[in-house]
Amino acid sequence: MDLYSTLSRTVEPLVTRNPGRVYLFVCGPTVYDYSHLGHARTYIVFDVLAKYLRWTGLEVFYLQNITDVDDKIINRAKEEGVPQSVLARTFEAAYLRDMRSLGIDAVSYHARATTHIPEILSQAERLLGRGAAYVTEAGVYFDVSTFERNGELSGQHGTDRISRVTGEGKRTPLDFVLWKFGEFGEYTWDSPWGRGRPGWHIEDTAVTEKYFGQQYDIHGGGLDLIFPHHEAEIAQMESMEGKHPMVRYWMHTGFLTVEGKKMSKSLGNFITVRDALKTWNKDVLRYYILLSHYRSPLQATEEGIAHAARALEHIRAAAKKDAGEDREGRKAFIDAMESDLNTPMALAAVQKLAANGDIGALKEFGEILGINFLREASVPIRVLQEIRAELRAKKQFEVSDMIRERMTAAGITVTDPSL
Repeated sequence: MDLYSTLSRTVEPLVTRNPGRVYLFVCGPTVYDYSHLGHARTYIVFDVLAKYLRWTGLEVFYLQNITDVDDKIINRAKEEGVPQSVLARTFEAAYLRDMRSLGIDAVSYHARATTHIPEILSQAERLLGRGAAYVTEAGVYFDVSTFERNGELSGQHGTDRISRVTGEGKRTPLDFVLWKFGEFGEYTWDSPWGRGRPGWHIEDTAVTEKYFGQQYDIHGGGLDLIFPHHEAEIAQMESMEGKHPMVRYWMHTGFLTVEGKKMSKSLGNFITVRDALKTWNKDVLRYYILLSHYRSPLQATEEGIAHAARALEHIRAAAKKDAGEDREGRKAFIDAMESDLNTPMALAAVQKLAANGDIGALKEFGEILGINFLREASVPIRVLQEIRAELRAKKQFEVSDMIRERMTAAGITVTDPSL
């Protein structure tokens, strides 16, 4: 398989550190709010990648972190008057539920930052011991000037891209916090330098070092994480023992945009996964996202999703009779996936497979893409809808929502009238 790496800026053959095994890490969510379709795009892409690599016979350890200690979590918990852990666990559960509803189930392990404090403190201590970090009154900071390869991933060198915090006794604006001093409620821990909490960047490297070591195969995430987050990860990990490169293949998904602007919570222009699933089922949403190459920008529009729904229905309508194996169509699908995960070309191959009646391939490749390309078997949908309506009338929303999630996961579109 050939993959584009942001680090080398070229498409390269996938050669893993351990033959037959892939170590894949993708930055997980900061659990202070519901996930939106921009998050869904990234996680669907890497769900497909992991499933395809496993289909080829490789063993994939897919690790994802959960950022459950962060200023956003601390501030929102204070605003809502709830414990930080309660807020984090609530939105973590919502995130996992949303991912299941989208058919995203390839992650091997979710690692919470708060359960890896010893690993975080160990990294900070080693960086201090090697002269790559220093202590101020505000916390422990990484000294970017000690890392010669800073800026290789993003192409940003020097101080033309500075961090948002320029004070706190930092030596240069580019330096970033490893351990922040202060009392942050229940999310505060003792350290050799003072009570506080970890910085954002070191949470990820502490997790990946524990499960992968200091070097591994693939690191994924959105384009917006390249600077400063991924640059900081590289600087931290490679400064400990000088092992380079930390990651062989850096994969970044393009932005999901709304009216030309990146979908984000800070801009308030996001569509949550849970809201999208009230109108469209997971097969349609996955088809819509995979119609664009993962590195390209994708405009979120109702028309675009409706087009995806029609295209998927066309495939299902065409796949009526099993005519046997279409070798040319199967090869086209595999060639597309091998070519930097070219899912638009893979879906074009699926259309041909449907037209030529290769039902076996539609089932097999549908499992890789997480899309059911065949018409649903007859199910008592009307009965389920009647049960849900009765539950909603009795205000038993939890059970009603669970049924809806199971139905949407099965590819059944469910809409609820207002009560």
